[in-house]
Amino acid sequence: MTRRKLIFFSAADPRENPRPAWSAYHFADVAAKAGLEAEVRLAGDAVRVVQPGGIAATPIGEQLREKVQAEASRPYVVSL
Repeated sequence: MTRRKLIFFSAADPRENPRPAWSAYHFADVAAKAGLEAEVRLAGDAVRVVQPGGIAATPIGEQLREKVQAEASRPYVVSL
C-alpha cells in the first residue's frame, strides 16, 4: 500500500484574514491525530504568521498564534 501525505496550503495574509492559515494548521492537526502524515505549507503573505504582529488580533487570530507557537509539540511539518 502506498502511503500519502496530506498537505494543507495557505497563501492568505493572516493580518487580513487569519482563517485560511488557521484552517491549514487545524486540519493538519486533525489528520496527524488520526495517524495520517500531514504538512502545513505557507506561501506568499501567509508566511507572516511567524512575524511579530503578523496575525490579526481576533479570536481566530489568537488561536492561530497558539498553533504557530506550539512548534515543539506539533505532530506535523510546517514549511514556509
